[in-house]
Amino acid sequence: MPIQPNGPAVAQAMFSCYGTLTPKDPMSTQLTQEKVDALKEAETLFFHCDFCPYLELKELLRANTPAAQERFSPMFWKYYVFNPARLPKEFKKQYFTMLFGRLGIEGEKVNFHKILTRLYEIPPRKLHFSFASKLAAIHLESSPLYDKHVAAFFGENATGAGKGNEERINWFEGFLAQVQASYEDWAADARVTPLLEKFKSRDPRLQACHVVRLMDFLVWKVGNQKLLAK
Repeated sequence: MPIQPNGPAVAQAMFSCYGTLTPKDPMSTQLTQEKVDALKEAETLFFHCDFCPYLELKELLRANTPAAQERFSPMFWKYYVFNPARLPKEFKKQYFTMLFGRLGIEGEKVNFHKILTRLYEIPPRKLHFSFASKLAAIHLESSPLYDKHVAAFFGENATGAGKGNEERINWFEGFLAQVQASYEDWAADARVTPLLEKFKSRDPRLQACHVVRLMDFLVWKVGNQKLLAK
């Protein structure tokens, strides 16, 4: 089930498809006017190349044929700017085996423990939070993406470095729950709703996208263009 927002700050503990969200600093989830202004500017900076590959990836995934999968893999890798030079070919191969096999996708829920544990078993043995979020998000649009831009937008500086894997995975699930709740809450904000409608008018296929994915696009553009750093 999607998270039900619990006020604009989303500061209380709540339950989502990821598990239990521990209380966060209310300031990190408030939609300040500075953030709204950055989102508005971000919407004006989009090109079709920013979102059309994603829409095509969704169509290829739905086709679920060998030919579609053959086209999907390099497009997915290129779109999300993964650098194949820093990862073994075996990692890439097993990653797409997991993706096409829907590993960790359990109905409308995501089992990130399963995804991250399996990724950790593949050299170079790291907790690939961004890879995991993208695997889940391509199947479930209500599951937000995680990268440095999202972390910065929410004021998170690290993914629990120095802690054990179990604790870090729990942190990650809690953080994504917070992001999802915030995105759904913000999408209903009178300052953001018209912005999302404007963004959706760029391509008819965007009309079918979940608000979490639409917010993903905007927050990514804010970070990519360093709009909050101005």
